[in-house]
Amino acid sequence: MASRCLVHSRRMLPSQVFAVDGPLAKTAVKGCAGSTERQPSKAMPTPMLAFAGLALRLHRRGQPKFCSVGQPRGEARGEALGEDRVRMKAEKAQLAVVKQHMQEKADDWNLSMEDIGAAAQLMVSDGQSMPTELDEQGIMLLFLYAKGVLRQKASAVRRAEFAALLLPDDIYEESLERLERLVLEREKSESLLDDSNSFTRLLDSLPSWRGNSSYVAFRDDPRISCGLLERVQLSGLCYMHAPVVLQAYLVAMQAGSPTGTSKMLDLADYIRKYRTAQELEDHIFKDEAGSSQAFLAQILANASGLEGFDCRSMVNKIVGQATIDVIISNLKEFGPALVSGFMVTENFLDAKIHQHLGQDNSNEVGLHAMVLVGHRKKSGQDRFLLQDWWSDKSFIEVDAEYLAGQRASLVFVQSDQPDIPVQFSRNSARHVELEMTVK
Repeated sequence: MASRCLVHSRRMLPSQVFAVDGPLAKTAVKGCAGSTERQPSKAMPTPMLAFAGLALRLHRRGQPKFCSVGQPRGEARGEALGEDRVRMKAEKAQLAVVKQHMQEKADDWNLSMEDIGAAAQLMVSDGQSMPTELDEQGIMLLFLYAKGVLRQKASAVRRAEFAALLLPDDIYEESLERLERLVLEREKSESLLDDSNSFTRLLDSLPSWRGNSSYVAFRDDPRISCGLLERVQLSGLCYMHAPVVLQAYLVAMQAGSPTGTSKMLDLADYIRKYRTAQELEDHIFKDEAGSSQAFLAQILANASGLEGFDCRSMVNKIVGQATIDVIISNLKEFGPALVSGFMVTENFLDAKIHQHLGQDNSNEVGLHAMVLVGHRKKSGQDRFLLQDWWSDKSFIEVDAEYLAGQRASLVFVQSDQPDIPVQFSRNSARHVELEMTVK
């Protein structure tokens, strides 16, 4: 099931978090994708409004040709044919320039010769002009055409939306930022001092996780020698962040990575190379996400050993405790687990609250993906530690009743993960953020 991944922006108040990844149920939270209360600033402009006066790059293929009064028909036809030859020669030259640029990006963007031929032809037929030396806007425009984004739209609509995206007003500002992170900025890495990481900050508010009575996988499992791996989410990519971090922990368990480093899938590179045109359009223009379980299966070296748990079974009167015991055992044997389809409610958006227990009857706002990394007992009750990607809420303590109420699923990877598949690029850094640098 696709998960409507929530994003917690550094520029927004918690109440302004907007949900992405497909249509949402009606909600009072502004900015939710698919919501009846979408913010006007997020609305996609009409093609003609977006196109008006924008982007010197976007040229019409030619001007109407008229015969002068009294001009002989043969001369007029000759002049028209001459103009057509000039135009065709210019288009042929432009096609060669576009193909050359795309061929230079073929490895980085995973383009076949068929992709390049079709994309270059579409770009030239749209009247787009590419210089021999590309600036940043030119590179981004080239990427959009090369990957087939908006290919199914009419030419005028496609040119208008690309123009509005690359020379944005407040409507497309965040869309342009997402495109820039993919194509220009790439992955960013920033190491943090050990005494100021997000887990250390959690211990200030929940000191019970310090003691020997608690178990935290990245701290207590000697196989995870890389220690804590952190990411920070700005747009709707929680469905990718969670599997990427989980995979990194699992690979570290097998590979025995040196302390302080771990192999982690290069998420920006993966999106550039392997996301479909529709998925790129959904991410760039709409900030929509996808299924964390499906993405996890796509990136694992061996996806044959996935075991899932519906968290609602944890509160079943007959098998509830037995299910919890299996989950705890799996956490220690197989390592952290993916938390998928977690229903976020308004109370969860409060960045000051790091402990959520029992039932939460506040309004639902979207789905989220995290990683289960810890367990402890509190007066005989089981408590679980979830790792998150929001800069002000990186860890959350929950109980079985809360997990069940949020209708989350847990997925353990029981098969060995000796490495990240060779076709995927990877980073080697302790703290890696695609979305933003930690402040």
